[in-house]
Amino acid sequence: MRTFWRGGTVRITVATVVLSFGLGAAPASAQFNRPVEAMLSAAVEGYIRPGYAALADASNALQTATVRYCANPSDTTRAAVDESFGRTVQALGAVAFLDFGPASINQRLERLKTPAPAAPEDGAAPPELVPGEEGNGPQDVGALSQEPPELQGLPAFERLLVADPAETGSDQFNETCRVAGLIAANVKSIATALDSEWTKDGGYGDWLTSPAADNPAYARSEDALLEVLSAFSRGVDKVHARLGRIGLSDEDTDADRQIGPFGQVDFVFLLDQAQVRGLGQFYQATDLAGATEPPLNERAAWIEAKMTEAAEGLAAIPADTVDQPDDETIEQIAAARSALAEVSEAMRGLTADLELGPAN
Repeated sequence: MRTFWRGGTVRITVATVVLSFGLGAAPASAQFNRPVEAMLSAAVEGYIRPGYAALADASNALQTATVRYCANPSDTTRAAVDESFGRTVQALGAVAFLDFGPASINQRLERLKTPAPAAPEDGAAPPELVPGEEGNGPQDVGALSQEPPELQGLPAFERLLVADPAETGSDQFNETCRVAGLIAANVKSIATALDSEWTKDGGYGDWLTSPAADNPAYARSEDALLEVLSAFSRGVDKVHARLGRIGLSDEDTDADRQIGPFGQVDFVFLLDQAQVRGLGQFYQATDLAGATEPPLNERAAWIEAKMTEAAEGLAAIPADTVDQPDDETIEQIAAARSALAEVSEAMRGLTADLELGPAN
């Protein structure tokens, strides 16, 4: 009996979900030994919903820590901001590849991780994160949500309050806190909306698990499963590419060395570690290895093992060592990337052989 969400309280197994559909339910095709709806429900209940709930919890803690630090700056409240920010980055990484459904509405997921404006290479001051003179930027979350995405999410928060905070008590500190507070509230608002869309009755979680002719999103269970597997594959490819930019030569420009949404490489790596771990848990939640018939089940199990290998390899690397990685760290990252590349290729073949395309 597996627990698919580490650190959470949800304990959903595919066997439990299969029973909820009844023992007489028929598989969607000869490729499967159980209803596809059982696999979809296991993914939603065992990973997607608890994943978005964790992001909502983390973003709520980040907003609380920001308010406390700005009202009473101290080493203790400063540490709470740093801890909450790192936790929110990890929670975002765990769902960053779930780029379908509610995530695509108004670029919700992208707004959380769009890089902040880059500083000019000539050493001039970086562009303002919020347009207008001091104090004349957005005055509330609604106004901030109308600004460009690069001003709204965690990378902008990092620039303002994590990477190089202003001197406490100064006018700049007060303005920084005001804007960072709006960003934290905006992140919380987006995360809460995503959580709600997946958990509410009649919401996207129900759409994904109950395909039907009148379903607004999925007419067939195969369409829904293809959505799930495609999101997994896209996530693998994206994190594989991003990891490949770690350890570039010092001769490369800052633009070349920008490997992800955050200015500090350790935060990008925290995101990547969480994403690879999350991808593996998401894949396990579907139990594709147990749900497919031979010989496909062996290939599905091999993919699961490779994802575990990649996640464990990255987990062994301290995030604060990747900005200037030594040879051993570079080799560890290369090994994880190799496993992800193998997963990507194998997943393309497996998805094709599952024959989930449109019915003739």
